[in-house]
Amino acid sequence: MNRTGVSLGGGSLRGVAHIGVLKELMDNGIEITHLAGTSAGAVVGGLFACGMDPEIMHRVVQDLPVRRHIDIGFNRKGLIKGDRIYQSLLKWTDGKYFSDLSIPFAVICVDLISGEMVVIDSGEVALAIRASIAIPGVFSPVEMGKRLLVDGYILNNNPADIVREMGAEHVTSVRVKGSIIHQPSNLFSVLNRYIDIASQKNTDRCLRENADILIDIDLEDIGRFETKSLLKVIELGQLEAKKVLTQHVHEEQNKVVYLDQWLQKVR
Repeated sequence: MNRTGVSLGGGSLRGVAHIGVLKELMDNGIEITHLAGTSAGAVVGGLFACGMDPEIMHRVVQDLPVRRHIDIGFNRKGLIKGDRIYQSLLKWTDGKYFSDLSIPFAVICVDLISGEMVVIDSGEVALAIRASIAIPGVFSPVEMGKRLLVDGYILNNNPADIVREMGAEHVTSVRVKGSIIHQPSNLFSVLNRYIDIASQKNTDRCLRENADILIDIDLEDIGRFETKSLLKVIELGQLEAKKVLTQHVHEEQNKVVYLDQWLQKVR
């Protein structure tokens, strides 16, 4: 496998694990033909599609002033206005549009008006990413025409199907998760767990039907918004990708097809 389309799932700040995965793919000379992401996956995928090397992303994360991107907005549709993160996204993407990209890229959102999934593959990349990270109640939604767009997490948190529809012959999906589930202790954690369950069912079905290779990154007890572990998360992402790719190579090398089996396949 020297060429593959890639789908990157959401995971809040834990989604920086995707940076390590992309670095490992590049280190192995694997060409990414198509790319789609939801939420954090849209951020990392968008920066990569706009030409930012994973090494540079690593440095951005290392120096990222998370608190400076929190602009509280009262009387809005979300706690955080999102203007500051949007300005940073404009800078990181060089203000590029989807038509400027050399890698076909798509961003997944949900329209609060129609209740439908929206796939954005045209217009300004930074604005599309900003819409895909708009966690309802946390970030203000993004208005695009008659649409009110938010995070695509609930309907398609890992768009392997979209990558396939974009024309990828082979799809590699990256899923970030935490295997340690705590007893919900407050209203926010109860709602969060409720949404997680619904999203997980949709994601599992999508990956089963569309992903050729799944890189599962289990971050165990690392929290969604835990800033102190960001660099560790990137390293864990690269390590897991290395394990999966090595295993895949060994399987290919050790696979013996006998003549009668081959004849049955080509008849």
